[in-house]
Amino acid sequence: MEMPRILVEVMDWLEALGGRQTTWRGEALPFERQSLALYRVEEWQTPGATLVAFGYYGPFSLNGPQPSVADETERVFLFVNTGGDGSYAGFWLDDSGKQWIVHHGSGSGSDWWGLISDNPKDLLRLMAIGYVEPAFSEAHDRTPMEDALAANGADSIFHMAQMIAEQRVEGADGIEDFREKRDELAEDLADQLEAGEVVDAYYALPYPPRAFQTYLKEVHGIDTPARASDFLPYPARTWDEPVTDPFAKWMRDTQPEPTDEELAQIEEMARAAEQIARRMENPSLWDRFMGLFWR
Repeated sequence: MEMPRILVEVMDWLEALGGRQTTWRGEALPFERQSLALYRVEEWQTPGATLVAFGYYGPFSLNGPQPSVADETERVFLFVNTGGDGSYAGFWLDDSGKQWIVHHGSGSGSDWWGLISDNPKDLLRLMAIGYVEPAFSEAHDRTPMEDALAANGADSIFHMAQMIAEQRVEGADGIEDFREKRDELAEDLADQLEAGEVVDAYYALPYPPRAFQTYLKEVHGIDTPARASDFLPYPARTWDEPVTDPFAKWMRDTQPEPTDEELAQIEEMARAAEQIARRMENPSLWDRFMGLFWR
């Protein structure tokens, strides 16, 4: 495999920007886990910022911690975090030896497994759009702003109104419908803002990586599309039948059968999830039960 020169240059720029940080260290890894965010480290904590980041996430394995097929680690290299669920993008060598950029969904969250492109610029376009978690491809036919409003409804609209009142989204995409009401919203929300009322960060509107977008445009001539579906197939390929994507098909054909130990772990997790669901259905009963131990 080869790292395209343009990706090396982008990583160098992000490090100079201040996006490098150690995200994890411990005895389980023989190295510190470094990441390169699309913002300065302190800016990456802003609600609505994309979770996308470059980083090395350890040897790839289809099933379990150790490679179960001889050439797995020679054919897949994941180095871009695309979601908080454990989804990544990276390289894959097909049977002919051609290098592709692919997406590997976590399975527990994202079910997007498939080719992205053979052009590294398409990976950069996807990263730059500003989706909080581009791993969830069902949002790819919407802009990040449209997706936030569709997903969170009134809470996101209220948060947008707050941001307009604070003049934090002047010139941002997707607020045209609110411009006529700007003065009214600012007046109505003045007291609430002064009182410190805020919407939970979960409902924050997108905070796109503007400096990253500008850099891609000015240095590499890469425009940031409004939606992923503007340049990627939509809907994205998934694990569902029939498997037509070459990467997804290779994964399915290569995936080993789980061992008895792994099946037992899966069953144990399923039982634990069922118990949690039951507790959530009757939280008062659960609270009373836990009260026996926390008096």
